[in-house]
Amino acid sequence: MPDPTVEQLSQLRDELRAEISEAHGTLKDLRREIKTARELVPLLTDELFTAEVKKQVDALGTATEAAMDQAVQRVFTKFDELQALVTGEDRQSRRKGQTSIPDLLRARAAIEADRD
Repeated sequence: MPDPTVEQLSQLRDELRAEISEAHGTLKDLRREIKTARELVPLLTDELFTAEVKKQVDALGTATEAAMDQAVQRVFTKFDELQALVTGEDRQSRRKGQTSIPDLLRARAAIEADRD
């Protein structure tokens, strides 16, 4: 059975990858919508229709920006959790009786020093 700390790190890595992938997907969707809007703009003759397209693209941009900001915040949160885990400040793991990574490294170094 793998070390729970390694498992937590793997889980955090996978979650971070998923969040980054989601942000990339959102950005791709926005770029596609902008491209579509730019292709339609030269075809427009009615100013009202042009204004409506701009309004919808702006709304999409605002919604996309908000979604991206949320995704970035989730990534930052995951990195903060990862930092706490790596630095031994993860209180949840300590409450579960798990050894922190710095303590594991110190123990490993002590074992290696004893071998020499």
